[in-house]
Parts: sequence; structure tokens; C-alpha cells
Amino acid sequence: MNLSPRDEEMLEGRHGEPLRKAMEGLVTLGRAYNAEDMVDIGYAHIHAGMAMYKDDVELMEELADAGAKVVVPSSDNIANADLVNWRQTGAPESLARLQNRAAGAHHKMGSAAAFTCTPYWAGHWPTWNMHMVSIESTVTIFCNSVLGARSNRDGFFAVYASMTGRYPRFGYHLDAQRQGTHLVRVECMPESVSDFSALGFHVGRSVGGGVAVFEGFARRPTMDEMDALGAALGTSGGISMFIVPGVTPPYANTEEAFPNGLPNDAIIANEAGIRTTYEHFTEGDGSFDLVHVGCPHASFEEMKDYAQLLDGKRVKDGIDLWVTTSRSVRNMAREAGYVAIMEKAGAKVISDTCPMSCHFACTASPDPKLGVKPPVLRGIVLDSAKQAKYVHDMVRCPVLLTSTEKAIESAVTGSFVPRFSAS
Repeated sequence: MNLSPRDEEMLEGRHGEPLRKAMEGLVTLGRAYNAEDMVDIGYAHIHAGMAMYKDDVELMEELADAGAKVVVPSSDNIANADLVNWRQTGAPESLARLQNRAAGAHHKMGSAAAFTCTPYWAGHWPTWNMHMVSIESTVTIFCNSVLGARSNRDGFFAVYASMTGRYPRFGYHLDAQRQGTHLVRVECMPESVSDFSALGFHVGRSVGGGVAVFEGFARRPTMDEMDALGAALGTSGGISMFIVPGVTPPYANTEEAFPNGLPNDAIIANEAGIRTTYEHFTEGDGSFDLVHVGCPHASFEEMKDYAQLLDGKRVKDGIDLWVTTSRSVRNMAREAGYVAIMEKAGAKVISDTCPMSCHFACTASPDPKLGVKPPVLRGIVLDSAKQAKYVHDMVRCPVLLTSTEKAIESAVTGSFVPRFSAS
């Protein structure tokens, strides 16, 4: 690799051991992918230090104690507990205390302890052509596909990049990677954010790690719909980017997304595909203990929608309704009066975590002192295909996927309301 003089200095340890270690990791990554050189990054979304894996927290503390600092604007990914009000989720105090240690390390390093999978709703908004890094696939996909920034799915290397301000030039940092591989013809307009999620999960199975180009939407999708589409595409497939011509910078039309010519075949996206996803995630006997909305972490507009759906209603006794969002959006929604409406209805408005990332997950820390023991759940009603997939895999209880409106109706009535009526 061609390294700059400062890259070489960091690699030689002339700027301290944390930067030497970080640059060594980035150089190893770059050589593995035949990167020619490094790029300057303008933003990083980095590892939270997950409390259910004590070594994760200790690793962040070691970096912070050694003097590591982030040198670009940086935000932290979702955590294992709501650090503001962990009791409302039933999290063990030991888990919350350990997660707070990770937060302390991030404050010491200078990163914004946002603890969210949607930092863009919290004000972190990388711009077109900005090189960036992200540990979270949803962030990578949104920033590539909606904002036109340049990011791979980076894992812990995002932390090293945040410390050095540098990253190897490969993958979606290259123009050659940022072009369509699969054409998707949309033959029906999804009716809701949940439908976009279901459609994305269906299409992602066919696209794999490619770049899907969607044509045929009857209107311009909203940012929330694009967010849900990308999150689901990245769950069933391995994508890092999709393209909606006229929305994704800089592609004005389908032809620009395929500079080497359109594919001979197209993936058809229709109501049957949307139904397939909902049916795939309808498990068990229909009983449930929890309804969850807000995956990825809800935007302010989604919080407004939840409040309108819950206004004047009451969650059924014996059912929990979780609304998950970033602490920044929760504060905005509280000031607007939406949190009060939701809480009056019996909902729990939760930040920093979600069902697949909290103590519900079966992949608990091996440290018995944490006392992490996941509850036994009859089922969880969800409005996100991404959350449904990971709850199924990690919480290991039945999932029931439906639309946001019907998920909240399920919470109020205590009976599961499917997105589509039985035919």
C-alpha cells in the first residue's frame, strides 16, 4: 500500500501505541483487499462496547485509558441496555452498570455516546462523496444509498479509523463498486414503512451482496421508507448499497446506475413478495408478551405517527409495548408532547437498545456475575423484517410480523392483527 508520511509515522509508533495499533489494523485490512492507498474519512459510527461481552467493554476502556481519541466526528452504535432508564426494560443492574462503563470510555475518547443504529436521525448526517466508516450495516446502507456518502461494512475497524482519520481505499470507496448489479422492477407501491421492510427482505434474498437498482416506484419513497428498505435488504442479503434513481446521488436514471448496460433479467417486486415476508415471519400460535416498533431506531416522524396511533388508547394489561429510538429523538419527541401521549397509553419509550440487542438475546455474556438471564417469551409482535429475523435468531422466540398500525392495534387489543387478512 502507498501510505502517506503521517500514516507511516503512526504505523511506526511515533504518535503513541494506540495509533500504532490502529494503523497496523487498517494496513492489514487494506492489504487483504488490495487497497492501493488510504483515504481521509469525515465521519465514523463505531462500536459501542457491548456489555453482554465484558471483553468488549474492557477493550474500549483500554483504548481510552491509553489516551486514544477520535479525530473525526464519531457516534456510537446500539448498546445492550437503556442507560437512561434501564429498569423499564427489566435489564439486570449489573448489565446497565457495565454498559455505563463503556459509555465512560467513549466520553473519554471524545465520541458522541448516541448508542443508536440511526445516528442520522440524531444529527449525524454525512454528505455526498464523504468517505466514512460504520460498524452498523443499516448506517452503511443509508449513508451510501440515501446520502451518497462512501462506506463499507467495517466492524471494529471503524474504531481504528475514527482514531486515525484514515481508511483503506477499497470496496464502496471506489466508483467501480458503486454501480448496479441487479435490476428490481417494482410492480406495486408498498403502502407503509413496514411494507418497504418486507419488500427489502424479499429482494435481499436474490441480490445477496450486490447492488439492487429499483425502478417503478409510483412516488418518491420517504427517508423512513428508504431506511426500512435498506435495513431489510442488508438483513436477508449482504448488501452495502442500493440505488433508487432520482433519489440516490448522483444517479438520475436507471441507465446511469448500469454504466456497462442493463441486465438481461430483472427481479420482480410485487405484492406477492411482500406477503411472502409477512408469512415467513408469522410463527407460533399467535400469542405474545411484547409488541415492538422502532427498528431501525425510530425517526421523529415515526414517533409522531406512533403517538397519533396511540392517542386516547390503552395498551392491554399483560402486554408490553416498546417504542425504541435514539435518546436525541426521544428528547425531541418528549418536547413535542409525543412521549407523554405514548406513555399515557402504556407504552415504554426506550433508547440505546432494542429487543435483539438487550438482555433478551440468548448470546449472553459467559460471566455469571452479570446475572444476564433472558426471559421466556411466548412471542413478539414486530413491524420490521430486520428485527423479526434477529429476534428469531437471537432471542429465539416466535415472531409475528405485521404493519406498524396493526402492531399497535395488537398491543391495544391483546390479539395479533396480521398485515393481510387470510385469503
